[in-house]
Amino acid sequence: MKRIAALDSIRGLLLLLMTINHLIWISGGYSIIQTVTLQPLGQFGAAECFVFISGLLAGAIYSRESLTNSQLTRKAWYRGFSIYRYHIACLLIVFGWVFIASHLLPSAVPILQQSANNVLAAPIKTFIASAALINQPNYFDILPLYIIFMLLLPLLVVAYRKGLGWLVISVSIGVWGFSHAINTATLIPLFRFIFSDSTIQFGYFNIFAWQLLFVTGSALGFMLQNKTLRWRHPALTVIATIIATGLFAAHNGVFSSFGIHRWILSTYADKPELGWLRTLNITVWVYLIAVIIQRYPNALHIKALSYIGRHSLRVFSWQVIVVYLSAPLLHNLRLAPYYIVIVAMIVATLWLAALFSEKWNTHTVSRLHWVSGLSVMLSFIIVGNIVSAEGVSPLTIKVTNINDPKTPFFVMVYDEKDDLRQRATVYVKNFAPQQLMQGIIIDALPSGNYAVFVFQDNDSNYYLTIGQDGMPIERFGYSNNPLLTGAPQMKDVMFAHNGSQTQTIQIR
Repeated sequence: MKRIAALDSIRGLLLLLMTINHLIWISGGYSIIQTVTLQPLGQFGAAECFVFISGLLAGAIYSRESLTNSQLTRKAWYRGFSIYRYHIACLLIVFGWVFIASHLLPSAVPILQQSANNVLAAPIKTFIASAALINQPNYFDILPLYIIFMLLLPLLVVAYRKGLGWLVISVSIGVWGFSHAINTATLIPLFRFIFSDSTIQFGYFNIFAWQLLFVTGSALGFMLQNKTLRWRHPALTVIATIIATGLFAAHNGVFSSFGIHRWILSTYADKPELGWLRTLNITVWVYLIAVIIQRYPNALHIKALSYIGRHSLRVFSWQVIVVYLSAPLLHNLRLAPYYIVIVAMIVATLWLAALFSEKWNTHTVSRLHWVSGLSVMLSFIIVGNIVSAEGVSPLTIKVTNINDPKTPFFVMVYDEKDDLRQRATVYVKNFAPQQLMQGIIIDALPSGNYAVFVFQDNDSNYYLTIGQDGMPIERFGYSNNPLLTGAPQMKDVMFAHNGSQTQTIQIR
């Protein structure tokens, strides 16, 4: 299969979208731009498409007839080792940055610890677990997936060559179908004897579900490379168009009067578990985009996006690093009118990463790469120090009146300028009920006015679920424990934080 420029462009677009979303999420910010960058076409996003295309290209590249089984194994595993080296480099830089920030920018510690647990509390164990691909700090999820999939790829290709593709796909679908039964709760006891004093982050994506994207992608790539796939049919195109249009309309609230809205759809399109609706949505769009590429090869080719798409590994690794480096700066500017301009400037460094990747072998540019990288890091530290020069003190949050001791709670800390109807910008994390009854501590919260919101996420949709009568159907509580007859105002739940204190919240 010849290199398809449109696929490089799509991969570049996906990297761009992921970086924007990650920068906004880690800094606790909000921007209307996420209506475009976050699931714009339906119940699927950039990450799952990126994994699928990686599988598609891997299946095509490593199944060339010129490669023997031993050669493809050697090349695939070498590629997996290369990805692992970048993973380790990213871990070292991010862990080092968290330690630097803990001394120079104590107000940045809560925002960084939300994404990288236990780096300060148990650095050695956390690094070992992360290097072993067990612990996965936020935004590190895809590289470990890709490493494991590349180690598995030779087995897949050999099976395809023996005509056992149907068996591979059947097994993959079967594993996906039962993947919901294998979750964090079932995996924790396996590693408790090694990491007994650490909270392991198993990553956002369930690998047993997400393998379906890579495996089906690799199977399609193999068939395209060997010209054994006849996939286009007018009837399929019509059906895919109808399904894609219907899901897009539902995603955007066209059928909300019938009780079909985005949050209902999300229950069937679970992202970590790759729900069936998400899988269907991805499938129809993959087919339609393939039709467009075949009929109009240059329609989706955008040179600027293709440039970063051709260097996806180094660009993706860079975005992981730059997301963490810029978190303190963006967090402090998250409410500024020029917040999204700063995000755009940081995103523009993806093209620098692609440039350095392209010129990697020249001595001058290699030096320039390191000098520029260090300069960016120092700039963030200096600017972060200036912006974050404020007093910090711990905040303890305790919760009482908990009736359900099993279902986790979400804790959200809002800035006084936040909208209580939106995602909290200061702190968001889930905890077991026992932890909240004992009290959880946010170690270094800057002086200011805040509000705390706690709710028990019974339906696991990450939001306080509202019933048809407009009232919450999940248990919740706010700081100050106000008597509410409707949605609270910030003045009702806000408190001043100028020193170490405890907020005790009663669950309603």
